[in-house]
Amino acid sequence: MSDDEIKQLCLIDIDKILHSYDKILKDYPPMPLATEVDSSLLTERVIREELNFNRDDLKKNALDMLAIATPEQKYAFDKIVTTMYCD
Repeated sequence: MSDDEIKQLCLIDIDKILHSYDKILKDYPPMPLATEVDSSLLTERVIREELNFNRDDLKKNALDMLAIATPEQKYAFDKIVTTMYCD
């Protein structure tokens, strides 16, 4: 996803939040305005990109981080993982 697409998604989200306070981005002149884009297409693209990850890389990164973790961090990690898989 390009920086411009990310910027547009953020501006769309900000605009939605402002609307709940009866405001719009135009009320804040230094702010750029969102261009007319189909936010659902951008959102779908973000979701697709987030779901497309390499499990082997993720596992290696987790093991690398655990190798240098403090005992407290390892304890917290073990508690979280145990809770996730026992529920």
